[in-house]
Amino acid sequence: MQASVKIMDIDVDMLTNDIFTGIINEYLSDDHLYVIFFASAELLDRASKDEDYHEIIEQADLFLPGEEALLATHHVDVLEAGGMVTSFKSFGLVLENLQKQDRTIYIMAESEEEALGLRDYCKRVQPGLRVVDFCVYNSCLDDEAVINDINNCLPDMLVVDLPPGIQESWIIGHASQLNAKICIAVGGVSELVLAAEKVVPLWVNKLHLTWLYEKIVRQQSVKKSFRARIFRKKIVQYNNQSEEPGNNNDNGD
Repeated sequence: MQASVKIMDIDVDMLTNDIFTGIINEYLSDDHLYVIFFASAELLDRASKDEDYHEIIEQADLFLPGEEALLATHHVDVLEAGGMVTSFKSFGLVLENLQKQDRTIYIMAESEEEALGLRDYCKRVQPGLRVVDFCVYNSCLDDEAVINDINNCLPDMLVVDLPPGIQESWIIGHASQLNAKICIAVGGVSELVLAAEKVVPLWVNKLHLTWLYEKIVRQQSVKKSFRARIFRKKIVQYNNQSEEPGNNNDNGD
C-alpha cells in the first residue's frame, strides 16, 4: 500500500519515482482508463473549500504533488533526496523509463503554446514517444467532438493541461467515454516545468539578449520560491483554524 500525507485535510499520495514508473507501466498494460492528477496549490486551496470538488479529485487513481511548494512543511529536500515524487517533473522520469518507448500521447491544453510546449517536453525526455495530435480546448467546443477526436487517435496517454477545476471535472465527467489507458492532469503545474525547459532561442543569441532571457528564467525560480512561502503560510493558517476550539470542520451547530 502506498503512503500519503495530508495537506489541508486532503490526502496526497507519496511514492518513489521508481514505484511511480512501475505503476505507469502496469497501467499501460491494461485496457482500463486510469486517472492521475498532479496537484497544484490552487487545486488544493479550492478543494479544501469545496466539498463537491474534493469528491471529484478523490476519484483519481493517483493524486500526486505537482509542485514542491505543496510539500513546504514536509521537508521537501529530504523527500527529493529519497527519490520521492515531489513535482510534475517526475512525469518526465517516467517517460524516460517506459518499457515500450513507442507509446502514443494526445495533448489537450488551454492554448496552442502550452500544447506545443508539452509536446516538445515529452519528445525531449522520450524521443520514442509519438504525439499523435493535440487539441486547444475551450468551453465553446463540443465535448463529443473532442472525445471523438481523442478516441480516433487511440492514444496510450492523454495529457490534460486546463485550469484546475475545469480539467478535473471534465476528466471525471468523461472518463467512461475515453479510449486511452492513462489520463494525466497537469493544469496549474505544467508552467513550472515548461519554464525550466525553455532553451535560449536562436534570435535571442543573434541579438545578444541572452542576459535578458536568463534574467526572465531566473525570475521563474524566484516565483517558485515565493509560491512555496505563500502556500506554507496558507497551510499554517488552515491548520490553526482547524485547531480552534469548537471547530471540527463540520456544519453542525
